[in-house]
Amino acid sequence: MLPGPRSVRDTDLWPALEETFGEMRRLMVDSLRARDLSVGQFMTIHRVCTMGELRVSVLANEIGISRPAATALVASLERKGWVRRARSASDRRGVVVRLTPRATRTLTVFDREFAAVVRRTMATLPKAERDGAASTLRTLNRGLREHRQHPRRGPDSR
Repeated sequence: MLPGPRSVRDTDLWPALEETFGEMRRLMVDSLRARDLSVGQFMTIHRVCTMGELRVSVLANEIGISRPAATALVASLERKGWVRRARSASDRRGVVVRLTPRATRTLTVFDREFAAVVRRTMATLPKAERDGAASTLRTLNRGLREHRQHPRRGPDSR
């Protein structure tokens, strides 16, 4: 287990979150493996799905990898039939990455299946616990967004 922030480390929250993230990641990896997708490939097609067609350079920036790595990733996804490259409608010199119908269908099914597992799991909790968990997660999400938008120096900066 990784050490959590000091203010959280001494509670049950940090190890519980770490375990939840791990279980969700394993569930995701197992589901993707059955579809012959890596997490990186999935994140790539998911980003194209949410943002629409993208130039490889924009995609690289969005997922935090180099242009050559993004080009190789797109090429592997294209070989597998998940994306295709096409001329940009707005700039005929540019090339954009688009999802194939197969990728769109797969993302829809994946999201539906993943959400169903979470819903079934959450349904086992009493309503008060579900409400409390949702409230806690919303608060954590706000704090994480705030940190991302205004990073602080050092782990204990306020």
